[in-house]
This record gives sequence, C-alpha cells and structure tokens, in this order.
Amino acid sequence: MVSENVEEYLECLWELSQDGRPVKTKNIAKKMNVSPASVTEMMQRLSEAGYVKYEKYKGTTLTDEGHRIGARIKRKHRLLERFLVDVLGLDKGEGHEEACRLEHTLSDESEKRICQMMNNPKTCPDGDPIPECNEDCTLCASEPSIPLTEVERGEKVKITHLVCDDAIKMRRIISMGIVPGRTLCVEDRLPMGGPILLSIQDSKIALARDYASMVHVTLAGECEKRWA
Repeated sequence: MVSENVEEYLECLWELSQDGRPVKTKNIAKKMNVSPASVTEMMQRLSEAGYVKYEKYKGTTLTDEGHRIGARIKRKHRLLERFLVDVLGLDKGEGHEEACRLEHTLSDESEKRICQMMNNPKTCPDGDPIPECNEDCTLCASEPSIPLTEVERGEKVKITHLVCDDAIKMRRIISMGIVPGRTLCVEDRLPMGGPILLSIQDSKIALARDYASMVHVTLAGECEKRWA
C-alpha cells in the first residue's frame, strides 16, 4: 500500500509535470513546503520504488505507475472539492483544505458515487481540469439516460446522475433522498406543468418539473403498486 506521504509527492509531481519537462527539486520543495534536501531524499526513495526517474541536477519525471497514482489522487482531490463546494456549501478555501484531508482515504466506490452525483464534472471549483479515470477504470462509464420529466406514469426508474449547477437546488434534491443508484416509481404526472408524484422507498414526494428535469434516470420496469 502506498503511504499518504508518497501519494502527496506523486500528486505534487503530477501537477508540476504538466508541461512535460522534468520537475526541479526546488519547485517540489516550494510546493511541498519542505527543504530541498528532504525532496532529494524522497526522490531517491521514489526512484528505488519505481515511481519516478530521478537525475541529479536534471530533475524528476514520473514513471507510468507514478503518473497513474498521482493522477488518481489529484482526481479524487478535485472531485471532492467539487462536491464539498457545490453540494455541502463550503467555500473554496475550506473545500480545498477538507479535500486534502479526505483524498487519501476516499474509496473507489465513493469516488464513483460522487462522480455520478455530480454528472462527471470536468473541472474543480477553481476551473482546473479533473483528471479522467484510468483507462482500465469503468467507475464513471456513462449509462444512456433520460430526464425524469420524460418518464411515463407507472414506470420504475433508477437514478443515474444529477445535472444541476445550483448548489442550493442540488442540496434540496439530495435531501429528498433523490441520489444516484436509488430506484423510484413515477406514480403520476399532474397536468398543466404540475409536479411529478414519486414514491422512493417508503416516502412519497411531489417533485416540481424544474427539479425533475435535473434528475437523470434509466428505465427499470413497472411500478408494483400505485400511489393511493
């Protein structure tokens, strides 16, 4: 298992190596807030472990494995920032600090759920790109889906993701138990643009059309019982 400290260095190297050139020791030291001597020692250790190629006076480049780990941690960090800011309402600074603490313990399954909930976001709150999943990763593979507003009365559906740029509305939807992976039944569609009546587990919800348009689903059969 890769230690948290090693992940921090590989994440740092991934970010600093985006221009394709070897990363200078002084630049790593500045970003990590450590001494150049500490960086040199760590680069030698990472080189022995096969995560980097380190050449004294020339700099450090990531190996394929080092690049994979660094990108994965940065992906988790920026996904967490997106979730913490957009869904939980933290400001950018708080979101960044909290993401730094959580990125090393976030499971792949939790990453999948966040990615689905946020509709596979492409950037963090600061506009920096979120790295794509590794090529062998199918966590965020998209499913063909339709907005809940297009589902007919009596259909059962599975929620795939939410599409919402408004953090307050996103939190409102989630508070009603409408989250990716959950199934629900469309019990009725009130006329004249009225709400859509839903049953989720043991709850009954009247969801306004503008909110329903943000919920994307796949069909999962017919409802077993109707809303009385």
